[in-house]
Amino acid sequence: MTYFHFAMTRSKLPPIDSQAFVALGRHLEHNLRFQVGRDGRKILGGGPEIVFLAKLDRLVRLALETDFAPFRVSGAMRPMPVIVSDAFGRNQRVLRPCYVKTAVPNSFYPATEELGGILSDRTLRSGLTIFQQSDPFADQLLHAPHIRLLLDTFFCHPISDCLGGNVEAPVGLEGRIRAEVYNDFVAQFRRAMRDSKSLRRNWHNWNLGSRENAAKLLVYLDHLFAKDGGGLTVLHLRLFHASESANLITSSADAQLRDLQMLRECRAKFLDCMRRKPALFTDDPGYVWAILPSLEGGYALHLTLLFSTTALRKVLDDKRVEAEHLGRALQRHADQVGEYWVERATGGHGSYLCGDATPLLYGSDWVHGEVCEDDDERRGKLKESLGYLAMRRALVRLKNEPPGQYFGTSEREPRRPRRLARGNAKAG
Repeated sequence: MTYFHFAMTRSKLPPIDSQAFVALGRHLEHNLRFQVGRDGRKILGGGPEIVFLAKLDRLVRLALETDFAPFRVSGAMRPMPVIVSDAFGRNQRVLRPCYVKTAVPNSFYPATEELGGILSDRTLRSGLTIFQQSDPFADQLLHAPHIRLLLDTFFCHPISDCLGGNVEAPVGLEGRIRAEVYNDFVAQFRRAMRDSKSLRRNWHNWNLGSRENAAKLLVYLDHLFAKDGGGLTVLHLRLFHASESANLITSSADAQLRDLQMLRECRAKFLDCMRRKPALFTDDPGYVWAILPSLEGGYALHLTLLFSTTALRKVLDDKRVEAEHLGRALQRHADQVGEYWVERATGGHGSYLCGDATPLLYGSDWVHGEVCEDDDERRGKLKESLGYLAMRRALVRLKNEPPGQYFGTSEREPRRPRRLARGNAKAG
């Protein structure tokens, strides 16, 4: 039994925090919609706002929390402006009491109140309509089962023509107001979820791998910090296996698969070489890797190296002494690692970017450098940012993503004992 074996069963995995999906959506958008140039410059790409999917995920979860309508609709007499003719036939604008419908978010329940706020958001309609257009970028996305059902229900309902804005505005000729249409949509969507025999199972299966990755990651990081009381030194790298990668929109599926296989081979080779190079990587480095797709930039490898700070300092001291002895300038450790990737893993065809020297690669919350064991704030940020890598496929995927691993750590399962030959089997 190793340290990364879980006592928890699959059914006892911690649930996904829907609030964390907002930050996850920003991370996905950063990678899917942005192509990172080899010079470290970030190139804005097209396509839908991925972070918007987090709001849709939240909408679904809120709809499941209660059966109550998101808006309370009532009637009242209000003075309303009407046009009438006076004794001389001239039109006059006057106020007369009229029966009108009023609506407010259902504040009796936090879930319905928040749901009403989302449906009232003016940006929701424009965001949803993006997924209806024949956009080459949006067409590459494969949504989670609950979001696919939400989109299918939305575009077949009158709400698609009147979403967002004043909830008391009249809709059509039937005397309904927007809030009533919103209530009807939520009720219909709830029925669709109840009537779907496969939604629960498909949603569970969709999230299972991400939940397992996220749970194992937390245990793994805690193990690394506990293993060495001196803390960890964190290095983030973006690694490319070739000067040009297959475009995930215009390239053929075969070209994309070949490109991904080549990247995976380079990753496996690099990790194997890394274990054999303690003079650069220390004796037992920790690491987290993830394969990240960019719609126009192809597949790239993210690698976070997690060194024992004490062990790394010894490596750097040895490198410094060696450089002084040879009369050479000491190269940054991150660049030494990057060039090792280029030379040993890609045969000189690849390239790399260092996260600490390329702030546009990630966000301001990503942790670089030394993290002490008792620094709860930086440890928390490290877990959060690496958690985005573990959860990358929970919110949205690409339709052409081949099967296989897209996330992993340096943990290795214990070797299974060799089976005895039948002739040598011991009697029980």
